[in-house]
Amino acid sequence: MLGKYLTIDGKSFPNPLPSSTHSMDAVENVSQSEAGTDLIVFTRAEKNTWNMNFNLTYHSKEVLKAICKKPKVTMIYMGNTYTVRVRNFSERLVEGSEWLQAAPNGLYEVSVKVTEY
Repeated sequence: MLGKYLTIDGKSFPNPLPSSTHSMDAVENVSQSEAGTDLIVFTRAEKNTWNMNFNLTYHSKEVLKAICKKPKVTMIYMGNTYTVRVRNFSERLVEGSEWLQAAPNGLYEVSVKVTEY
């Protein structure tokens, strides 16, 4: 996928690392009737959730961190457009990467959870 990028809130990021995961979950509401039977109402059949991992420069990491504070954003991934929430931001400096000339502040392993709105 060289030359292709993930776009979140109009900002381009490299495609997620292969260790990223994707799942599609049913959205349902469960309640009980007076007789004690379970009532399940499917609100939506498929809701996308991605756990994305990236290697980012300091600047890109800070841009993604700011996006995580927004209630919802638009994401373009694999040619499809989604309205999503980006949460659960975590970062870790890649050991020894502060010596790279292309990334003077180091490379960071960043992970986020992206949930379709």
